[in-house]
This record gives sequence, C-alpha cells and structure tokens, in this order.
Amino acid sequence: MSGPALVIDRLSATLRHPAEEAPPAEDRLRGPLRHVIGGRLEAALRGLRLPPGRWCLSRLDLTLPLDLTRPDLALAQDWSQAVAAAIERAVREGTGAVVHYRHDVELLADAVTGLANGRTERLWAWRQTGILRPGDPSPDASPGAAILTALGRHPEQAAAALLRAADACGLAPLDRALGRAGWQRLAAALAVPQWSEPRPGPAPEPVVHRSTRTLAAALPAGSRLASLVRETRLRPAEDTLAAWAVLLVAETDPAALYRPPRPGLPLLLADALRALTSAPERQDGTARPVPRQLPLPPPVPAEGDTRARKQDRARLSAPPAGAGAGLTDRPARPLPPAAPRDGAQALPKPRAGEGRTGPAEGPRRGHPGWAVDASGARSTVRAAAGGQPPERAPGPDPLGGTATGWAGLLFLIATAAEAGLPERALDEPALAARPLPWVLHAAGRALVPGIAADDAALLALAGLGPARAALVLGAPEPTPEEHACVHALAADWARATAVRLHDGGPDDPEGAVAAVARRSGRITAEPGWIEAHLAVADTDLAVRRAGLDLDPGWVPWLGAVVRYVYA
Repeated sequence: MSGPALVIDRLSATLRHPAEEAPPAEDRLRGPLRHVIGGRLEAALRGLRLPPGRWCLSRLDLTLPLDLTRPDLALAQDWSQAVAAAIERAVREGTGAVVHYRHDVELLADAVTGLANGRTERLWAWRQTGILRPGDPSPDASPGAAILTALGRHPEQAAAALLRAADACGLAPLDRALGRAGWQRLAAALAVPQWSEPRPGPAPEPVVHRSTRTLAAALPAGSRLASLVRETRLRPAEDTLAAWAVLLVAETDPAALYRPPRPGLPLLLADALRALTSAPERQDGTARPVPRQLPLPPPVPAEGDTRARKQDRARLSAPPAGAGAGLTDRPARPLPPAAPRDGAQALPKPRAGEGRTGPAEGPRRGHPGWAVDASGARSTVRAAAGGQPPERAPGPDPLGGTATGWAGLLFLIATAAEAGLPERALDEPALAARPLPWVLHAAGRALVPGIAADDAALLALAGLGPARAALVLGAPEPTPEEHACVHALAADWARATAVRLHDGGPDDPEGAVAAVARRSGRITAEPGWIEAHLAVADTDLAVRRAGLDLDPGWVPWLGAVVRYVYA
C-alpha cells in the first residue's frame, strides 16, 4: 500500500450558531464539503504516520470552529487537517472503537474466529473492510455460510486464515459452524478435484509407493492442525477427515495442492488424523482404530510414481483463480502439461461516502466563528509508517520477529523459477519422500554453508516459522541421492541468481549468493504471511537493479504472501 486511505460510510455535518444571531441565507457548508471529499481529505491523510496495516474506526466525532468568511478551499483544508488529526489521535490514544489488523490474513482470520464463536462485536470492522457485505448470509443465523462466503472472496488466503482461526478458537467451534458439508466445500475450493471429490461407488485401494508412505508420515509431524485434532478429540465423519487432510497439506506442503495427489496420500493422511481423534486407551476396553494397510507396489519401479506425478503440472506461479462470490462458485484450477526438460541441469527460463456528499439535514446556518460538528464518520485507515497501536486484533507482536544475519536469503525467491523451482523439486524421483519445504530448507543450507538450521531466514525460505519448524528440523538426514539432488539444485539456483545480478554471471556464483544473502534484518513468518524487515541504509543498488528485492507478493508454492519492508 502506498499511503493511507479513508473509506467513509457516512459523513454528516451540523452547523451550530448562537440563538440570538440570524442564520446565513445560503448553505455555507456544501462547497467546502465538496472540496473535502474531492481530494483535500485524501491529501491530508497522506501525512499520517501510523503503524503499518489496516485501521478500522467505528465512529469519529469532532467539533471544529470555522471562519465562514474564508474561501471554500481554505475551509476544506482546515476541515481535512482536523479530520486527519482526529483520526491519528484516536488511533494512538485508543479512544473510541479502534481495531488494527497488521495484514489481510490477520483480518480474515479474526472474522472467521468471531463468526465461529458467535462473537460479532467487530462485525462493523469486517463490513468496513469488505470481508462481509450487504446481502451475505447472516452471521447469527448462518455463521458457517458467512465463513465460507468470507473465505471465498480471498481464496489464496483461505487456508492460512482458517488455520489461524483454528489455533485461536480450536476446531470444535469451526466444526459446529461449518459441519460436514462446509468442510467439504472448503476442501474442494482449496485443492484440485482429485484431492477432495468422493469417488462414486466402491473403488479398489490404490497402490501406494514407499516414498508416499514416508511423506504421509512426515507431514503430520510438522502440522499444528494435527495437534489441534489430537487436543479436540472430535469424532469426525470420513468426508470431514478427508477435508482436514487437505488443510494439513495446505499447512505443511502447499505446493502439493496444485497437482493431483499421489495415489493413497489422501487416505493415509486421513487415517493419520483419525488415529489422533482416538484416546490412547478407551474406557470401554475396545481397541483403537487401526489405519488401513494400503497395498505396496513392487519394490523396483519407483518411476511409476514419478510418471503419475508428471501427468499434470500446476500453475505455481500465479494465484488461484476464482476470487468471486463464494467457495461453491470457484472454478477448478487448470493443470496444463509440463514442458519437457532438456536435461537435469537445464534452466527454464478515500472514496466518498455511499450516500450524501453534502452536509446532513439540519440547520444550515453559520456565522464567523460558529462551530461545526462533523459526526458519524465511519472509516478504515491504511497506513505505512512506524509506531505502536493502542488496540489490535489477536495475533503476534507486530514488532516481533526474529533477528538474522541472512535476511537477504529471501531475495532468492526472485530467481527460483529460473532454477526450475518448484517443479524441479516436485518431479525429482529421488526427492519424492520429502515435502517441498524440506527441499527448500536443504537447498538454502547448501547455498549458504554454515547457516544455522533454525535460522529465521532459512525457515522462511521454506515457508515456515518457528512454530512449524519441526517439519524440517526433525526430519531424517538426507540419503546420498537426496544430498546430490539438493546440491545440484542449489548450484543451479546460485548460477541463476548470479546471472540476474551480474548480467552474465561471475566466476563465483556462491560468492554472489553470499553477497546477496548476508544482511541483517528481522523475519516475521506466520501462516500465510512472511516479512523481511531491513534497514533503509542497507538498500543495495545492485540488488535493486536486478529486481531481487521487489515484493514477490503471493507465492503459491510457499502458501504465503512475502514482503520486504525497509524502515
């Protein structure tokens, strides 16, 4: 966002004057108000210095003395400056109903949490920001439908927002609100149809490759959703378990949602979640459910799994389609065939209020020095500057994050596609047992030798924060084949970065990567949102010319928005 924006639902003004004085013969406020709405207020708001994010104010009341003998433009300027100052004062002092969301994922998660819990005190803020709109399902009568409608307007953020909400309120309220049908609709919107559509009639159990079993065992270990399933002790139906399996993948390996699942993977994940819903020992003495034993393939032809995975390729360089009316209207994401590779080392190349724009009904009288009450201003403020909010929606400390000496490592996201990522990692047979975050984490360690395995920038490169680091930190050591593939990938990634940085590539790609990556900063990595905070003094012209520090925005294969913040 380039500057603050004010959205006014209603702006009303009442002109008060001494009773002993005669009122003016004309409407003296209409002209100044037109200039206020026409651009003066927008210009005044550009000078606001507020903490970054989205600010919501339910109401703003102020009294302003005006000299009505002055020209309209001068009155509009005074009026606009007074409104901007009142907004800044209300935000910093916390007067009135003020809510701060650091980013849109936090906003959407807050709405989902409130709707699931039946707490709608912030309904005005959700409607201000467009999360909910007139004509949407009632939050009181149909909270599940309202949740699905809100998530359907932001499909790329739906999984992260729902996982944040589940962490905040638990799975039980969400399960009550959504029900079986709601979970299925949500899963169908997040993944390709093969992930969530039930098969008609009985179907033979799929042949499951050993790498798929290994992957299915690894994903729950790094999942907060799996922990919530264990804590909640719900007894969900099979289709709900299948939907939760989709959410588990969205949390731990989001790139997998953009392609058909490996045979048996959804069933194995659903079985793993089912086992978590059962108590270790039942009071009635009955046995726990035993996960189904899907047939193993013959021991040699692991290439079959690779061919199945290469039948279709997801569009991992674009946001998901269908940010329209709701989850049920969202079209399936196309999966065009992958382009053939020539070899293992080849590199692929303030609006006005929705109502009256003049003064409100009431006395239109004035006199030099009489006071004007401007009330009912309902606004949403977006700002981009430092400071502390007086009140904020639930979430991590906005000044938090983790210090790192390798904040520039995230700049390599700009050259990932030139190194063949993420398709190259997803299609490599030797890496079939590893989720993409593990591959990215291992490649980062190869790119920057000596970096700590739990370095915040390295985890963020894999789309992870400290809370979900177990997915990579607790993983088994790589096999020789995996080690060779990761290092080949890292070498190509380094060369692609050096070519971009030096227009032809130096003789030392590893040194070029180190020069880009070695810079101090702080990393904030949350579900759906990753930020690297760096000092303005550390701005590098060579990096800027190469386009490495341009905000990547939504990165589908990380399942997160990535931003670089210079301050």
